[in-house]
Amino acid sequence: MAAAALATATLAAACSPSPVASPSPSASTTASSTPQTTAPGIPSPTPTGGPNSPEPTASGTCEAFGTTTATTSSSEWAAHLSSDLWGADMRVGRHDCYDRWVFEFAGDGGEPGWSVTPHDASAFVVDPSGEMLAPVLFGTASLEVSFGAWYDGTPLGEDPYLGVSGTGLLGGGITEARILSGFEGITQVGIGLDEVRPYRVFWLDDPGRLVIDVFTG
Repeated sequence: MAAAALATATLAAACSPSPVASPSPSASTTASSTPQTTAPGIPSPTPTGGPNSPEPTASGTCEAFGTTTATTSSSEWAAHLSSDLWGADMRVGRHDCYDRWVFEFAGDGGEPGWSVTPHDASAFVVDPSGEMLAPVLFGTASLEVSFGAWYDGTPLGEDPYLGVSGTGLLGGGITEARILSGFEGITQVGIGLDEVRPYRVFWLDDPGRLVIDVFTG
């Protein structure tokens, strides 16, 4: 009887559930997202009221802009003649998606009137002679640029224009830029292109600059 009672007690103890230890609370870690760096685009000023300079997209192509056929101008541009601005310099430069022509001004005047007309030829009528441009511009197409400010400063009694009268890019979309005439406060510039290309125009301040971008992407 004693042996049977001992066996029964041992069996009961073996079948009783053992206490299960509660798991230690584990630290919860929140992974902070690492900011992804975007490659910088083309450094270029953003004109007030004007477009950003085009940048290559993720696929490496360029975002198109501008027009190839329409004349672009400021409103009533011929009436916006500036006697407080005159030419200081002219230059062209190449970027990833466009070539840029810049005419820089001296003086304290605001944006003058301007007009840009595309041509599918390398020559057009020059003011005030009314004759065709000769010699023609380099390239097979051109932009006829007019703005209401003297390029040489002479009518203002200021220093004469000291910038270049002609410049260009070897193998670029802009093949040549040449000051053609200045008459009654309106200056005319010819920009030669290697072919008909989209373009856009805008104004930048400090210092005043008339800017034309020619799409090359």
